[in-house]
Amino acid sequence: MCHTCEMSQVRSGKKRADEFEVPRELTSGHVLKVLKEHLATLRADRAHPNRTLFYDELLVALLIAAYEPCIDSLRTLDDASVSQNFLRSQITSTRLAKSTLSDAMATMNPQCLLPILKRLILQVPNLQRRDPDLAGLGRILAVDGSHFRMAIDVMWAMARRKADGQKGCSVRLNLQLDVLEFVPVGVSISGQGDGSEGRAILAQGIRPDAVYLADRAFVDQVFIRGVLEAQADLVVRMHADTRFETLHQKPLDQENKEAHVLSDAIGTIKTIGPRRLREVIVRDPRSGRSVRLLTSLLDVPARIIGKLYRHRWTIELFYRWLKCVARVRHLISDSRNGVTLQFYAAMIAVLAGYIVTGTKPGLYEYNMLCGVMRGTTIESGMLEVLARRARERELERIRKARKKQV
Repeated sequence: MCHTCEMSQVRSGKKRADEFEVPRELTSGHVLKVLKEHLATLRADRAHPNRTLFYDELLVALLIAAYEPCIDSLRTLDDASVSQNFLRSQITSTRLAKSTLSDAMATMNPQCLLPILKRLILQVPNLQRRDPDLAGLGRILAVDGSHFRMAIDVMWAMARRKADGQKGCSVRLNLQLDVLEFVPVGVSISGQGDGSEGRAILAQGIRPDAVYLADRAFVDQVFIRGVLEAQADLVVRMHADTRFETLHQKPLDQENKEAHVLSDAIGTIKTIGPRRLREVIVRDPRSGRSVRLLTSLLDVPARIIGKLYRHRWTIELFYRWLKCVARVRHLISDSRNGVTLQFYAAMIAVLAGYIVTGTKPGLYEYNMLCGVMRGTTIESGMLEVLARRARERELERIRKARKKQV
């Protein structure tokens, strides 16, 4: 019997495919309006009479799985679809077969999830940080890459040595992150033989109205030239051996000195070309070390260049957020498309949790949401517990502040 016929028999007696309902656990507050609107759009993506698993069902399954730590592979998601009531009741198919999930994650377009991400971001006001010093600079994008382990070995992934000396399989997530809105605007997956992270970002496309922030371990000369040729700007940390040919020094006023700016110079870098660039050296107030920054922004105050680079740390927090809060440590798909889909679904899950709880999406809040999804915790009880925890943290903060004053 073919797989489609087998799934059709399994589905007998269930509600019709066009009667999909949003799970009760995901309908709190504003999330209902956003998800209902976009799930209806997802239902029409790649629609076919023989399809047994639709895009909206796949997304809901991934969202529920994001709140269930024991689901860490397609096989365990397959098992959960027939053994766990909270998942089985939300899909038109009584089983999410591993092969069906694999095919869906390899073919369904992850870019269809970006509108959901953007709408959720707009509903989380604490994530929209506005800095008057950065007004008029256009979009500020931090770029970086991070490695994630895969549950299986695939030809396109990278072999990396673990701490115990054994080899493991991983892929690299290359990200362009809007640091003021905390939302990714460009994502690509790199594997074996895909070149440097800088080239991976160039492949995503450079936005001419943006300022790119990058660390020295990430950038290369090809990346810098690519950003400049695209008429974009950059603020990157230079390597220690990068030779900057100074043409003239710019004077430092008191405001720049108070912002820990040590030097501000205009010059060129031979390997990049004759274009005039700028070297701003700032002192890290924590470590006391000097940091050499290269930028194409020639008329912006030097202290703003230092502030821009400090915003680069936002992307490190984003990766930590993915791995520690959203718990995206192991990737459940063996395709690039599926890996990207899992990243987007994880971000949607945590942002939805942010809206439901009204608090920063930390690990404690995540654990409480897991209880709600399993049915062991009621939503009103969760909010009461989180409010009590917030009061305890505030009292602890006040206690520590008073202790320092003594």
